[in-house]
Amino acid sequence: MGPSTEDVSAPVVGDAVVGGSTYKRTAADEETSMTEFEDNLTKAAFVDWPIDAGFEGLTEHRKPVELVVKGNIPAWAAGSLYRTGPGGSSVEDTRNGTLKISHWFDGLAQMHRFDILVPERSSSEDFGQVRVVYSSRCQADEFVKRIKDAGCIPSASFAQRADPCVGMFGKFMAMFRRRGQLYTNIGVTINTNMAAFRNIANTSQGETSGHRARASNIFIGSDLPLFAQADPETMEAIAYIPHTALHPKLKGRIGPAHGMQDPETGDYFSFNLELGAASTYRIFQVSTDTGSTTILATIASKAAYIHSFFLTEQYVVLCIPVAHYQWNGAKILWKGTLLDSIAPFDESKKCHWFIVDRRNGKGVVARFTSPAAFFFHTSNAFEDKDTGDVICEVVQYPNLSIMRGMYYDILLNRDNKAREFWSDGPKSNLMATLVRYRFCIDDFHESQDKRSELPSPEVIIRVSAPHIGDLPTINEAYACRKHRFTYSMASRGLSTLFDSISKIDCETREVLIWSAPQAHSPSEAIFVPRPSVDTEAHAADEDDGVLLSVVLDGVNKSSYLLCLDAKTMTELGRAECEFAVAMTLHGQHVKGGELGL
Repeated sequence: MGPSTEDVSAPVVGDAVVGGSTYKRTAADEETSMTEFEDNLTKAAFVDWPIDAGFEGLTEHRKPVELVVKGNIPAWAAGSLYRTGPGGSSVEDTRNGTLKISHWFDGLAQMHRFDILVPERSSSEDFGQVRVVYSSRCQADEFVKRIKDAGCIPSASFAQRADPCVGMFGKFMAMFRRRGQLYTNIGVTINTNMAAFRNIANTSQGETSGHRARASNIFIGSDLPLFAQADPETMEAIAYIPHTALHPKLKGRIGPAHGMQDPETGDYFSFNLELGAASTYRIFQVSTDTGSTTILATIASKAAYIHSFFLTEQYVVLCIPVAHYQWNGAKILWKGTLLDSIAPFDESKKCHWFIVDRRNGKGVVARFTSPAAFFFHTSNAFEDKDTGDVICEVVQYPNLSIMRGMYYDILLNRDNKAREFWSDGPKSNLMATLVRYRFCIDDFHESQDKRSELPSPEVIIRVSAPHIGDLPTINEAYACRKHRFTYSMASRGLSTLFDSISKIDCETREVLIWSAPQAHSPSEAIFVPRPSVDTEAHAADEDDGVLLSVVLDGVNKSSYLLCLDAKTMTELGRAECEFAVAMTLHGQHVKGGELGL
């Protein structure tokens, strides 16, 4: 897909690199971009975009590996980029032979770390002279051992159908605990420097260890009410902590992978879902000051698969999408997987929104509905300072099809499964849309007749793929504040996963797209701000920083850490591995100081 307006590519200064191109498109180009996306899928362009190396044959690198740096990575980006996600997709030498994992979200958890190091004499504005060191560690050693002993996955899963060796009761209990053992394949989100968790785990002060920035603690999350605590230096899983360690009432078997931290206080917010005849969501807050947990609201509603939610200065916002578990969640016992337990998508249903006060103990203060949709990821939420309205931004899908697109057979086009999948039904069913909703709290009145229809939010922004994609990120200095720019992993239909990085201007709907070279697949882009920028006084500098993304070169079966100028979306530099790094899900950058070589 080429540029229709302005090509903004710029050559890299320094060592030559073979980079992608960058171009701009506007709202007027959305229809053309959609057509190009569908054409690429129709002709199965993804056949020439291999990504197998990001899912198969992966190894650990517990000892740090020096990478080859090309181009210019700014010294002020020094620190550690932690990444997590599925690593290996098979287990050999089980009692029943080799076990093949079928869905990406069930892959064996692995953690990665890229340490960006600079000389002591480098100033904060210096480019060049940066070293990058990589290391990784599997987080699922105990889980693998149990698989080998059982000859199957001894637990319920996201989408891996459990072996008959696991009974119905065992399937359910293993979502959280099996024979007294916690589920130990946790690898979706990374939370660093969690001061609010000091009562449940050891939390030393953040420091530099040797030449590397070190987080005070790391907690890894998944779609279970459970955290894996990892050692910040070795990345070894050292503890597994359930929601009940935070509060005894948080006894439900499901929670979101994405909890939220207040950007000022560090307080942690999340929810716990207890399945049953009347399924219950408990919205809770963990205080940084006291370490205590408060349940902010208890909501009785349909149980659904929910991966994330929203946080503003005054509210927690929970959206229950049309991804309802059948039999009030009891079908998970029968099927053994979350995905197979979700009811077929029903476009006549509605998404239900609950706005919960988090400051004054008022619980649910407003409820809304919106048309049927599904989502994985929210990007931000904030309040309109003039009206008090709540604005929520989310990447949503028209139905549930995208979840089935993450089976390895489809991602890797085994036996032409990708061709079959992408030709089955309208391609628009699998396209993401960035939506901003405006909720007018005054539209909701507690005294209204409960049988009457709830109010709906106003849609103030809607931008569709391929101009945007999933795994949205922002400049985290703007969390819970109005932001202008959202970055995401997009697809032009050239890959079964991602083939570009998009920057959307939410005021103009213009996009800058870093178009990856052939068969180069990027992962979630993490924003690192240039230091000493007063974001309140210089709103135009929201995009003054760099994006860090781990990119897979599928042809050469190797990866590199890509550094993009977040303002222009052009490449500054990269750090190259001689091996492939797993296609990860999420990560965080921990800022480092001037570190001696």
